[in-house]
Amino acid sequence: MTGFPATLADARDLITRTREGDERAFTALVQVYQPRVFRWALALSGDRDEADDITQEVFVRVYRKLSGFRGDGAFDAWLYRITRRVALRRLHSARSAGADDGDVYITDPGARVDRQRAFALIQSIARTLPMRQREVFVLCDLEGRTAAEVAAMLDMKDVSVRASLFKARAAIRRHVLATHPCYREELP
Repeated sequence: MTGFPATLADARDLITRTREGDERAFTALVQVYQPRVFRWALALSGDRDEADDITQEVFVRVYRKLSGFRGDGAFDAWLYRITRRVALRRLHSARSAGADDGDVYITDPGARVDRQRAFALIQSIARTLPMRQREVFVLCDLEGRTAAEVAAMLDMKDVSVRASLFKARAAIRRHVLATHPCYREELP
């Protein structure tokens, strides 16, 4: 099985079979959701190696705690909350140990940059946002989720999601314009 289950029933079937001890169902569940968990982990951590570690830890926790998934909400929302907790715990541990947050991608501010570099720039700026703004920005603008979906995933009100998204976009815009004046004519 590749991609996301065709229906919510397909996802629930994998969950049910995994709970019953079907190892192949858990493998399929991991194959289906691993790319999404990795993207979330990467957005939260900003480092591919760290995102790999977070993703692995998330699925270990999912395996251990799947019986605790009540099914009254979306599975991917539950999965995101686990990813978030693991990433935040690891980030807190790294900061406590004095680890570096990673390099920020910097480009020549006078040069025209291609789409890939612009995206890398936005991602690097997004990593400097407060965690809540970063999460909302990544989920809404980079993953294409609606404010209502993000509100459910993060247990927030719609209006709070929209406010955080507005603040995140404004902060990113300010930073881009301050450090890369060549974008001034391209941004609305």
